[in-house]
Amino acid sequence: MWLYDLPLSVGLPIFIAVVVGGSCAILLILRKWVFRVAPQGEEWDRVLSYAVGAYGVFYGVTLALIAAAAYGNFTEVDGVVLEESSTLAALYRTAALLPEPESTQLQQQITLYTRDVIDLDWPLQRQLQIPAETDANITAMQQAIAAVQPTSPAEILYVQQSLDQFHMLVENRRERIALTHLALPSVLWIVLAVGAVLNAILIGLIEVRNLRVHLLMSGMLALFVALLLYAIAGFDHAYAGPIAVTPEYFEDLLQGLFVSEP
Repeated sequence: MWLYDLPLSVGLPIFIAVVVGGSCAILLILRKWVFRVAPQGEEWDRVLSYAVGAYGVFYGVTLALIAAAAYGNFTEVDGVVLEESSTLAALYRTAALLPEPESTQLQQQITLYTRDVIDLDWPLQRQLQIPAETDANITAMQQAIAAVQPTSPAEILYVQQSLDQFHMLVENRRERIALTHLALPSVLWIVLAVGAVLNAILIGLIEVRNLRVHLLMSGMLALFVALLLYAIAGFDHAYAGPIAVTPEYFEDLLQGLFVSEP
C-alpha cells in the first residue's frame, strides 16, 4: 500500500487532501441535481435529517469499533516485542552465572541475535515478509546451553533457568513472527470505504443555499473521517507504515544491559 511507504508528515496531508477533496467533489456533483429535484417545503430536509442522523450513528460506531480493534492489534504486537526483549535480558543475566566458556559464548550469541533481529528481521517484517535469518542464532544459543556441564547444585539450577528462559524466548519469537501478517479483514476495509463515500453523498444531498457553508461542513466531516481512516490504516499492520512498532526494545538492550553487564 502506497500509504505505508510515506512518512507521517507526508502521507497524512496527502490522505486528508484525497478524502476531503473527494467529498467536496461529490458535493459539487450532487448540488445542482439536489436543487433541481428537491421538493419544496420541509419534507426533503426532514427525511434527510433522519437518514443522516441514523447513518451518522451507525458509521460512527463502526469507525470507533474498528479503530479500537486496530489499536488493540497494535498494542498486542508491541507487548509481544517487549516480552521477547525482556526474556532476552533475563537470559543474558542468567548466562553470566553459567561456567565458562559457555557463559561467554551464550552471551555473545544473545548479543548477535539481538543485532540480527534489528538488522535482518525488522526490515523484512516492515515489508510484511516472514523472517528466517535468526533461526541460526536460536540454534547457536541452544547448543551453548546444552554444552554446559554443571558441577554443583547451583550450576544445575542456573542451567535449568537458562533452559526455561530459552524456551520462553523461542515462544515469544515465534509469536512476534506470526503476528507479521496480523491485519483487519479486507471486508472491513470495504465497509469503511463504502461508508466514507456514503457519508459524502448524504452530506451532498443536504440542501444548503450557501456554497461556502456547504463545502465547509462537508470538509470538516471529511477531515475527521480521514483522520480516523488514516489512524486505522496506520495501526493495521503493526510492523509497517508510518505508525509502526519499532525494535527500540532490542536497541535499548544493546545500548544498556549488554554494555553495562560483563
